Amino acid sequence: MATGLKLTLQRIWWRHQARHPALQALLREPIQQRPFNASRYVVIDLETTALQPTAGEIASIAWVVIEQGAIHLNQSCYFHLALNREVGQSAVFHQLTDTDLEQGVNIKVALEALLDALPNSILVFHNAQLDMGFINQAMRTLWGAPLLMPVVDTLQVERKRLLQRSAAIQAGDLRLFQCRQRYGLPDVSLHDALGDALATAELWLAMNG
Repeated sequence: MATGLKLTLQRIWWRHQARHPALQALLREPIQQRPFNASRYVVIDLETTALQPTAGEIASIAWVVIEQGAIHLNQSCYFHLALNREVGQSAVFHQLTDTDLEQGVNIKVALEALLDALPNSILVFHNAQLDMGFINQAMRTLWGAPLLMPVVDTLQVERKRLLQRSAAIQAGDLRLFQCRQRYGLPDVSLHDALGDALATAELWLAMNG
């Protein structure tokens, strides 16, 4: 993920392409370095119908807010999204069926709610490359510009920490469940967007504890 000067330059260019005022405002925000407890984090998780944005859609999206070093569940949000195609085999992973999503909202509604939640925030994901790929494709399709904001990826944070300890990284070691175990966090049922967002928020707090 781009940071610092590179991110600032990208935002200067893209904010002139953005067609949504909330997205334009986010791209104009100064990038500031603040201590953990003084930062606002929006922890996001998606369930998708494929692993590539060009091959699938966002089936659900949820986010949880961390402010002053604490999770604020009253600011959390969770949407099922209406799809253009059937969920197919991806239902095995996210447990969402076509029937579940029949009453889903249009992706525009969910992403506008997300934009409203993001001012003065840092985004947090577990595997940011995957989720940001889907979000940025949707933002560009709807409003002409990607969501260029500071991003924390708990998967990459944990990878770096394991490598610094000269620990061999085995297959599966960087999954959210396994990362939580190493910080003494309880087992949770994953592959639900809101549950995974909360689990990632707890992991990010533990990493900074």
